Amino acid sequence: MNTMKKLNHIFFGLAMGAALVGVTTSCDDFEEINVDPSVAGVEVVKPYYALNASIVNAQQDPHIHERIFVYNWASAARVSGDMGYLNLGRYSDSFNHDYLNSYITDWIKRASLAIDLVDEQSSSLTSDHDIAFNKNVKSFARIWRACLIAEFVNNFGPYPLDAFQGETPTFSNEKDCFYFILSELKEAASQIDTSVEPTGTEAKSDPAYGYNAAKWQKFGNTLRMRYAMQLSEVDAAKAQSEFEDAARGPIITTLDDMFKVKEFDQWNAWAPVYSRSWNYVALSSTMSNILVGLGGIPVAEQRPDLAEYTKDMNYLGMKFDQHYAENTDNPTKQFWMDGIPANIDPRGLKVWMIPNDTQAENFMDKGSVKDHASYAMMDKDGKEQVKIDAQFTWNYYPAGQRSAWSDKFAKNKVVSNYDGTLVLLGKQYRDASGSRIWVAPWETQFLLAEAALYGWNVGTTAQAAYEAGVKVSFEHHGVSQFADAYLNSEDYNRVGTSVKFTHTTEPTNMTVNYVDGYTNEAKTMTYQYPDANKILYKGKKLNDQLTKIITQKYIAQTPYGALEMWTDHRRLGLPFFDIPANEAIFTGADMENTWTPTTYLSGQKMTVYPQRLRYPTSLKNADPNGYATAIQLLGGEDVTITPLWWAQH
Repeated sequence: MNTMKKLNHIFFGLAMGAALVGVTTSCDDFEEINVDPSVAGVEVVKPYYALNASIVNAQQDPHIHERIFVYNWASAARVSGDMGYLNLGRYSDSFNHDYLNSYITDWIKRASLAIDLVDEQSSSLTSDHDIAFNKNVKSFARIWRACLIAEFVNNFGPYPLDAFQGETPTFSNEKDCFYFILSELKEAASQIDTSVEPTGTEAKSDPAYGYNAAKWQKFGNTLRMRYAMQLSEVDAAKAQSEFEDAARGPIITTLDDMFKVKEFDQWNAWAPVYSRSWNYVALSSTMSNILVGLGGIPVAEQRPDLAEYTKDMNYLGMKFDQHYAENTDNPTKQFWMDGIPANIDPRGLKVWMIPNDTQAENFMDKGSVKDHASYAMMDKDGKEQVKIDAQFTWNYYPAGQRSAWSDKFAKNKVVSNYDGTLVLLGKQYRDASGSRIWVAPWETQFLLAEAALYGWNVGTTAQAAYEAGVKVSFEHHGVSQFADAYLNSEDYNRVGTSVKFTHTTEPTNMTVNYVDGYTNEAKTMTYQYPDANKILYKGKKLNDQLTKIITQKYIAQTPYGALEMWTDHRRLGLPFFDIPANEAIFTGADMENTWTPTTYLSGQKMTVYPQRLRYPTSLKNADPNGYATAIQLLGGEDVTITPLWWAQH
């Protein structure tokens, strides 16, 4: 392959690659390594420039992070309740086109270039440091490229493994892609020389680890565990052998080892993925039902100043059956909570922001999220029917609640200033004060817990790893003081799961209190947990140990791990995702033939949950033969509800 020719017409801009480090590199630093693109040769275009560009750009600029991270991943993973997009089978060909053609393909191409540059320069380097560092950069780039290829496969399906080799690429099936990914991660991590230390200039060009070789090795091994586990349902022997081998190496176990990239308030790839002010990212019904009651830790202990707003756990709130849809298996459907549930997972108040809770450290300026105090149920003529004060209340956006397929929503306007009256994602994920997290120690521990539960030899027990995962997640959020009590709790959340690992008793229905939202009459009813026989999870339990592990992993991964959260649900049907509410024949998306007003009665099916992104029509138009091969390898139609190879079928 003639790398020099590639550089001449595509990538000479990478000779200025250190500029992409942006806010982390000073002008003086830039001048030291900048070269004139018109005279730059392959020998002076540093491989780590290309890798740096790939890492930075993969953080996603506002154009694509809104369209892919928020509208697709966060929607499908139920991080966001108000984004009724991919979670309802909706898709945009233009969004998918941009992501495939202008973004992820470019990120993979730049990582591949870094690998090629190392090979091209290997015979011309004379410095011992340059030789050793370049070899490490090649390993780093192989690890990063494997991560990006996995991202592609986990979104679309088949991927051309021979891309960027000068020929028309040929799509490979998903099994071959995963075998390649696992092989790359194994070889690359094992070939890293952890004794090599980068120069100051080199370190500044890696926004995640500063090219710390030991951390990159841990990252590679941990990714290998992640992707090995993805094969657990379809290729268990391969999954076990790869996972066990990876777990023997150095892996990410501390917060200091996290692969994360600092966010900055800029209109580029440094911007926070949840930074667009018009994307409210309201709490979903799924997330709320998981958090409420879990762990039995009183809100009054977490935040004494909120004690006056809390409501007993046997109180569901105000019922509005003329406004909220009934056609869902969500056990808290049709209720508005006129207060805060007495017990909420301690991470809930750290990640999510309660309306008008101005004393909270994660409260976002009211001006950017509408009026938090105004809430009203309207009649079909748009007149106020019931006025409610939404301050200091815990409410979610019901999955599926849209006028196009909810008769109640269409006939009776549910809210005034609706999104601003709900629990929203906290400001630290919006104001560039944090970092986008790619891989963290809690994921490592929950992967080990799942593996140990299957009987794999990973040097720990399922319970020990599970509890370690919870503790490091609590440490990250600054709530470690509640960890011990939380881990010993047998209290159920709203979908029947408790925290204590050895507590596997299934929940039983109970009597609860509520208020008729229209008459203000106090009433009682039988609270019905989800019917375990009708859930997607093949274990048909609400409180077994695998459910606990994936539930805790789901909470810990919020909100940056949206893609992995979605992946776990596709693989296992865990945790419990309520079927979107639907009271009308749905048209205009890939679920129109599988999601009807009565679907919820027969139980959960794969076809009411999104499974993938469609390939854009631009691929079909540009390479019809390649597209046909990809769809043949996919094994189903090019629609969002076709499951990927590794997913539950």
